[in-house]
Amino acid sequence: MKKYVIKKKNKNRKLNKFNFEEEGYVFKPNIASPNLVSISSLSITNPEITNSILTKKLDKSFRKLASLILRVLKEEDADSGSVVIALNELTKEKNIIQRKYKEYLKKEEKEKYLKRLKVLEGQLKEKLFYLNLRQEQVLKSELEKGHSR
Repeated sequence: MKKYVIKKKNKNRKLNKFNFEEEGYVFKPNIASPNLVSISSLSITNPEITNSILTKKLDKSFRKLASLILRVLKEEDADSGSVVIALNELTKEKNIIQRKYKEYLKKEEKEKYLKRLKVLEGQLKEKLFYLNLRQEQVLKSELEKGHSR
């Protein structure tokens, strides 16, 4: 295992790119401090660290998605468009987990997130079904009123 130590010797704070034989999870860290070296990208090859970083990232995105979905589910006057938007966001998150992070997440973590997303997806589909059913009933009653005149 190769280790690198970075030492600050001059004021320009530039580092050269290191080439590794191993491939890893590459991301841009969100560090905003004038006293630190700016990092354009970081590659992590340790599976434990990668899993930890992705778990935190997925927790944050899952909380945002869950709050969006719960808001849509609680709305009494929600239309099918907002439910479809929430379903699209959920599908996007599911695809990211299944395709982009499949190599880096542990199997248990991946299954945990997919199971949570499946529960939310079921609730959204149920809401969409009832909204469509209610819309059909409204259209049917309007047609019946129109024919009685």
